[in-house]
Amino acid sequence: MQYILAIDSGSTGIRAVLLNKKGEIIAREYEKTTALYPKAGWIEHDPFDLWQSLKTVVNKIFERPDISPKDIAAIGITNQRASFTLWDRSTGRPVINFINWADIRAAETCDQMNKNKKWRLLKKFAWVASRITRNTMLTATSMLNYTTDHVTVRLRWVLDNIEGLHERCKAGEIAFGTIDSWFIYKLTGGRVHASDYSNAATGLLNPFQLKWNKPILSIFNIPMEILPELKDTNGDFGTTDPTLFLDAEIPIRAACGDQQAALFGQCCFNKGDVKISQGSGSFVDMNVGYTGKLSKRGLFPLIAWVIDGKGTYMLEGFVATAGTLIDWLGQGIGLSDTPKILNEYAANCEDTEGVIFIPTPSGIRFPYFSPNARGTILGLSLTIHRSHVARAVFEGIALRLVDILEGLEKDTKIPIRSLRADGGVSKSDIMLQSLADFANLDVIRAPEPDMTATGAAYLAGLSVGFWLDKKQLQEIYENMKPQSFSPKMEPQKRKAKRIRWKKALEAILSID
Repeated sequence: MQYILAIDSGSTGIRAVLLNKKGEIIAREYEKTTALYPKAGWIEHDPFDLWQSLKTVVNKIFERPDISPKDIAAIGITNQRASFTLWDRSTGRPVINFINWADIRAAETCDQMNKNKKWRLLKKFAWVASRITRNTMLTATSMLNYTTDHVTVRLRWVLDNIEGLHERCKAGEIAFGTIDSWFIYKLTGGRVHASDYSNAATGLLNPFQLKWNKPILSIFNIPMEILPELKDTNGDFGTTDPTLFLDAEIPIRAACGDQQAALFGQCCFNKGDVKISQGSGSFVDMNVGYTGKLSKRGLFPLIAWVIDGKGTYMLEGFVATAGTLIDWLGQGIGLSDTPKILNEYAANCEDTEGVIFIPTPSGIRFPYFSPNARGTILGLSLTIHRSHVARAVFEGIALRLVDILEGLEKDTKIPIRSLRADGGVSKSDIMLQSLADFANLDVIRAPEPDMTATGAAYLAGLSVGFWLDKKQLQEIYENMKPQSFSPKMEPQKRKAKRIRWKKALEAILSID
């Protein structure tokens, strides 16, 4: 067996990536997928379209004359988290489209759930008990307020709005699944209905006890009969139906949420390791070790992965707009529509000459949580050129990320051990140099853009012995010679810029 195959389902497309034992990507295929917007605020994906796209990209890999399905040691799957569908167990046909994690149709349901008397009583009990016991799980429960991001909310909306569906769920006729579950079900010919813990941690799971959260399911009347079997991230998810890929039965040996897979792909195996994935948004994820940590300013513990029965946890903060902000700079105001071109503009000057960019066009999250904040450019004068604005954009994103990094350190009391970056926006040298300067940390750029797929492949490879251990994966990563950016900014300049940034941000928040 010469290769590991990774399947990566993102918000805009599906890719298949093939890795050899050196960790090198020797083949990759990609197909764009279509989002559906049936009503304002609704975002859906057709389950069959996603499945067809998966088959297309995998079959394109196998069309190469030097690659056979029988050369594949294992498959790893990674996907955008918290999007879900329901399907009929007897026919395998979806009852609904995938409801995207960003869909806000359930806003009213969300308000009703937060006001639920049993839920409020449980939170109050948890608050009192947590003050006595200092138990992290109880503290997290007392702080939890539902948003439409939570699967629990959108699933309750579906059960309330499709006549007869709740009864069919209780009767065991309906299966629930996130994207990984749907793909596993289809790849195995309907034999396996399962998910891993990193994908299951969407509001339905108790992340501290690694099991479905029965009290929550009971309060909100969500039938347990629909839920998939929970497996380790590197667990046995069955084998592919031989009718799919030239009679081959390929083991499926990993399923993992996208940001968790990128954390693993970046070899952030130790407590205090941090990765930043900069795509349409910027996701900051910190490995917090084998015990779930809680940020008292609103970040909840997520399961990074469970390997051979042992869980690793992470905390996550994010900047909602990074790549989408750069797209807007080109399409909205005609400045630049790619990180590469924006980097070229920014390279034409050494400093922003006082220009400050606040990258919050759709609100600001941790640690400020102001949904109505808007993006702003400050410090303009008649001597300012677009190069100064371009540099200010990168500095603004970097400073926003540093806010999150400092918040993670402060709330967890865990010092950042390493900082690694991947994704399209990270192709900008000025972006990563700005991040290194303001964080006063070395920043390592991923040697390969597809670190999400790489992480899924690493997990699957470890499961079948394709790679021996994490130490070997770390060696593979280092042998690819990732580029490092070290702080160069003088301490006084760093301090002055950060003070001006804080003042500008406070001014924006004051008019929210």
